[in-house]
Amino acid sequence: MHLHARIVSLLALVFCLFQGQALAAYKPSLNFVKLIYHLDIQADGSATQVFESAIRIETANAVRKFGERRISFSGSHETLDVLEAYTLQPDGTKVPLEPDQIRTQDDSSDSDSMYTDSKVKLLIYPKVQVGSVLYYKARSHQHTADFPGHYAWSMYFSPFYMWSGVEINVSQAPGMALRYSTLGMTGGTAPLQAGDAPGTQRFQYQFKQDQFSLPESGVVDLRDFAPHFAVSSFGNYAEVGKAYQARAYPKAQVTPAIQTIANQLTAQDPTPERKARSLYNWVSKNIRYVAVYVGAGGYVPHEAQSILGNRYGDCKDHVTLLEAMLRAVGIESSPALINSDNAYKLPELPTPEVFDHVITFIPSLNLYLDSTSEFAPFGLLPASDMHKHVVLTASGTTARTPYVDVKKDYTETRTSLKLKTDGSMQGESKSLMHGYEQIASRYNQSKYKDKDQEGIVNQLLRRFMESGSGEIDTPDPKDLDAAWFVNAGFTLDPMVNVPGPSAVILPVGLAPGNLRRISMSPASMQRKFSESCFTQRHVEHVSLEIPSGITLTQLPKNVSFKQGDLSYSAKYVRQKNVIQAERQLTIQHPERFCAPKDEADWQALAHVLKRDLRSQVFIR
Repeated sequence: MHLHARIVSLLALVFCLFQGQALAAYKPSLNFVKLIYHLDIQADGSATQVFESAIRIETANAVRKFGERRISFSGSHETLDVLEAYTLQPDGTKVPLEPDQIRTQDDSSDSDSMYTDSKVKLLIYPKVQVGSVLYYKARSHQHTADFPGHYAWSMYFSPFYMWSGVEINVSQAPGMALRYSTLGMTGGTAPLQAGDAPGTQRFQYQFKQDQFSLPESGVVDLRDFAPHFAVSSFGNYAEVGKAYQARAYPKAQVTPAIQTIANQLTAQDPTPERKARSLYNWVSKNIRYVAVYVGAGGYVPHEAQSILGNRYGDCKDHVTLLEAMLRAVGIESSPALINSDNAYKLPELPTPEVFDHVITFIPSLNLYLDSTSEFAPFGLLPASDMHKHVVLTASGTTARTPYVDVKKDYTETRTSLKLKTDGSMQGESKSLMHGYEQIASRYNQSKYKDKDQEGIVNQLLRRFMESGSGEIDTPDPKDLDAAWFVNAGFTLDPMVNVPGPSAVILPVGLAPGNLRRISMSPASMQRKFSESCFTQRHVEHVSLEIPSGITLTQLPKNVSFKQGDLSYSAKYVRQKNVIQAERQLTIQHPERFCAPKDEADWQALAHVLKRDLRSQVFIR
């Protein structure tokens, strides 16, 4: 699903740049000196915007990164003209942009499978240096509303930047009922102007942020907490769902071709659940994900028959075709609007902008499906879809997707190691991924297929400073009905000095190594904002056989830890010349985000986990 918004795409780029800077010497690359919007919203949902933006370059690195500015707009729904643009030098000299320094281009995408009619005005600023202010003034006219008769627009202000002066002015035409939401802003109703039609309403809001916070990795979406301005004609999320349904439902019609293939695929299925599984598996495997956002393609799917014929489509198209195929065998379903990123709350003011994805819900089975996740078996959702708010468009109701059940969704690995007299180790591991945990594993293993296996093995061993050789065995990652496992056999180069007194840490080899990976995630005791986090459980069994002639002298100590939402245990047992270790980590968060206060729990866990994983088996 494509979200078309009249907001400059600078913010995400700025944050990516900030992430890499050392916090001790942190200085914002930019200062948003001026941001002024004039919104003229009509009763049919069309709108004209006149907006001014001025940013001051604060660092040498920002000269290269932001010497060009991009203004995105829809080529089919919108026109955009740059009225004025210049570089204002620190000494006050104004250097206007020449016509060839303002270019219209097709918007580029990071994905090879995305096609859009989005356009970009590219502004190439001359003589940019530290202290320069890059200014532009532009006018856009959205002549075609995304949803007829509706309008929605929002802007969120990141705490990681300085905002010296933000002003948003709205002219609301008679007949357009709009609702407003602001946080951290001042203002409200504004005086009418000469020439305003009877019934016109005007509003003006200001925002200023003189201080900034240090950037934080993994922070939840700005929609969940940041100061903002939002305006919407939608009275509730039921209206959002109905607006989507009105345009999407007619596309999901059952054609003779759809009826035929649905009958063929489900001919041997005795129950609705089996029929749904067969249809889901077919769509997931046979409909290539290609995002085509042209015209109203950001919110309106293509005809189910054309999707079947072309064998490709985006998330809306997947949902539409699956809906039609399910209906062909008597199973009703609904699109479910969802945010697949790191927004975990529904804004109080309803707007389609919060949703960037669509999945399928089957009411009779109480089941969510995401066929664009090609490695998700029937009945499972990828982590990005779990425990998220959704709008079921067929009914207009809000709901929530399932969350992790650590009794069903977990990983379990059994690794057997044999120490050799030269200090090397022979090993094999067998890993089972239960529930949603297998989705990422299937994806990762699919990337290894048809590649240099020696290079893959070396890469995996290097994760934890090990070396050696080996091979990995899995089922076909795209066989969604097959039980999923990852088995490996490997030989590790000498890790122990024998003969003589020595000690060894239990290695990972080619096992997933989830516990060691998690132990490498640092806690940040300076956090101010909530971050994304996720419930998970990992169980690891390791056995190490010591050869005759070598004496085992000491085992690691058992561990038991419980604090907040986190628990960890490790148990070590000796059976003759074999050491048995069992480690288990459970992270049971009630939500998909963690508050800054939770960092103390994580820091305590990390200390215990790292210490245990460093513990050694002593031999002589």
